[in-house]
Amino acid sequence: MKPIKFVAAGDIHGDEQDPTTIKALLSFCADYKPDLVVNLGDNWDFRAIRRGADDTDQASSLQRDWDEGEEFIRAFFRHGQERIFLRGNHDERIYDMSTNVRSGVARDYALDGCNNIETIMKETRGKMYPYDSTNGIYKQGSLTFVHGYGASLHGAKQHADAYGAGAVLFGHTHAIDYYKSVSIDSREAYNIGCCCNKTPSYTRGQMRRLRWQHGWAFGLIHEHGHDVFQAKERNGKFIVPTNIKTF
Repeated sequence: MKPIKFVAAGDIHGDEQDPTTIKALLSFCADYKPDLVVNLGDNWDFRAIRRGADDTDQASSLQRDWDEGEEFIRAFFRHGQERIFLRGNHDERIYDMSTNVRSGVARDYALDGCNNIETIMKETRGKMYPYDSTNGIYKQGSLTFVHGYGASLHGAKQHADAYGAGAVLFGHTHAIDYYKSVSIDSREAYNIGCCCNKTPSYTRGQMRRLRWQHGWAFGLIHEHGHDVFQAKERNGKFIVPTNIKTF
């Protein structure tokens, strides 16, 4: 098979995105010229409609969140011939709201939002998957891509054990991590980091954000398997090995 160049990024969180990381990611895509781009989800934050939102979050407008999330996904999907969007738990809030709330006004607003996302997918020729640990999975060669369904300190091990032979790439925890299972069939997991602000107000009491790192994954899918590389922020810069050769 012809090698497939891919870029995977996630956890943008709409208006909570980190501008430096987003700029670096899109510049990297323009230089790397991937065949496949995968948005691993939480493209929007939707904090105003999260369960347990405080008065400040509930009173916040969603418009900037909508606009900045849409601007990113359209820019990201200008790259690659194949474009994948795996909805995250934050993105799913608008879908849940469209069916699970009693207010007709809120339900209509949510349905309009869902239709807007569908329109973005149609116009960018993107393929969307739901937030679902069984059905929200995209496979290409020996790689599996998911938003992420375990948030413990050992999330990479959880995903390597859960998704079988090959490697799984996921976000969700905003951390960068790697795990390889003790298994006769190689099982790996890459937790690829985030593209959002690392100190959102609603996590100020959570120590887990001390592990958060800005980054994305890229590499090749080929007849021998795959090669995954991690782009990781260091003092506001991303140093990545892009001159890939076979010897």
